[in-house]
Amino acid sequence: MADELSKIQTKIALLEKDAKTGEQIHARLEVAIGKLSDCAMSIKAMLATQEQKLTKAEQTDEDIFVTLESRRKEWDNDLKELHSRITTNSRELREHQVQSENTMLNELRAMKHQLSERVGVLEKWRWVIIGGSIIIGLMMSNPSGNIWDFLS
Repeated sequence: MADELSKIQTKIALLEKDAKTGEQIHARLEVAIGKLSDCAMSIKAMLATQEQKLTKAEQTDEDIFVTLESRRKEWDNDLKELHSRITTNSRELREHQVQSENTMLNELRAMKHQLSERVGVLEKWRWVIIGGSIIIGLMMSNPSGNIWDFLS
């Protein structure tokens, strides 16, 4: 019996040792679980922060896209308006040029007509002066005779 008693004491000692070892393992596991929980909480907080940053970045990208699209539409409208203005100005300039050319042609024709009339009047006077000079010359060449004798 003593032999059995010593076996039982050995088993009890071994069980107590196993229990202490188990308690140490449990204590270490609790510390590890606490640290893992802290890490999980930190990771969760970092993920939430990163998700907020991603959401802000996506919103910013969307805002930029909307702004760019509105600016593109404004640019297109401005370009169309500018093209329309250029076309209108070109047409108006052509019309004004044609009108100016017609006005100048009419004025040149009027000046030509006036000059023709004035030259006609001057030519008539020239012939009157030439005729008068001829008559005066004939009268001077024949001072004793009568001009009517000469003409008849």
